[in-house]
Amino acid sequence: MMYLIKNGTVHIGDGRVLPECDILTEGSRIKDVGRMLHAPGAEVIDASGCEVFPGFIDPVSGIGAMGIPSRYLDNNEYSEPVTPEMNLKYSIDPDEMNAQEFYKSGITAVGLAPTNSNLMGGQIAVCKTAPQKMGQRMVREHAGLKCSVTSAVKKSNEKTNGYPMTKMGIFHLFKETLREARCEEEEKRSERQRVITDVFDSQSMQVFCAASSKTEIDGLLHLMKDEKAVINLVDAFCFADSLEQIKEQKAGIVLGNVNEMSQIAKNGMDLGKLKELLENGNRVAFTNSNGGYSEGREVFLWSAIEAYRAGVAAEDVVKMMSLYPAEMLGIADRLGTIEAGKDADISVFTGHPVTTYAARVKYSMVNGEVIV
Repeated sequence: MMYLIKNGTVHIGDGRVLPECDILTEGSRIKDVGRMLHAPGAEVIDASGCEVFPGFIDPVSGIGAMGIPSRYLDNNEYSEPVTPEMNLKYSIDPDEMNAQEFYKSGITAVGLAPTNSNLMGGQIAVCKTAPQKMGQRMVREHAGLKCSVTSAVKKSNEKTNGYPMTKMGIFHLFKETLREARCEEEEKRSERQRVITDVFDSQSMQVFCAASSKTEIDGLLHLMKDEKAVINLVDAFCFADSLEQIKEQKAGIVLGNVNEMSQIAKNGMDLGKLKELLENGNRVAFTNSNGGYSEGREVFLWSAIEAYRAGVAAEDVVKMMSLYPAEMLGIADRLGTIEAGKDADISVFTGHPVTTYAARVKYSMVNGEVIV
């Protein structure tokens, strides 16, 4: 099937904005982007007066593996604190994902991730949000290693008096886990140890580590200072208090739901400082999660609007919703921008969703199929 999206204001996702632009899709891919395109036989979608964006990406969502509404949490293997070999692909619940209708807020892909309960919880799997066959929806497994140095790790061990139960225990176990994996002879390493060395030594995927408070952020960055692995701070509500260290180490940030329980006021958050990170070359993204648990799809857009209201340029915010999470997850060859050859994941909004709450999705395309 071919579609020709005509005359929209196209936001490429990398900062470029093309007025009165067309997009031609064929099958599941974007075939061409430009003005006055013609494609005999293509179904035309009139995007006149509309804003067109690449599908947005939530890099550390839990929805789709949480067992909503009962929340049995298939993304929470808390039987022991270190389980990096776990693969979220095997916990995906398509019906739960479908019920959320993320694409109605422009979110066409999510990185399904473990909660914050484990020091090393498992590997993120990237999945499309549209109700399609799972073979079409899977983008990448082994897309990132989810870790946590938050108090949730301590809390998960309270009932069993397990280890770790203190902050010093959390960071000691983190260091010891790395040391033991590296000290083991390569041919004798367990699957767990192979994942750890692949991530922290070979950089096979980036690290997404929950760290909310200044103490957690500073401790994690100190621990990671001499490591090769790329680190992304998840939730990171107190990022502005550790700004210089984050800039120095070029750590990424996946900003949690800033509106949940008034996180902005509670933590004295200065979202305007995000501009300094972007100017420094740090990647920033958003998630609808907070504390390892995901909220509704609207949260993603609300956080983006808060960043814009704090002074971040609208197209920089668009990068934070598309290009940067794609780069973090190692899927920028397929997603994150509107370019020929990439997946045809495209959202047509009635307005700019970063500058106004009134913007609505008029058309949502995932894998070249119009869902809305």
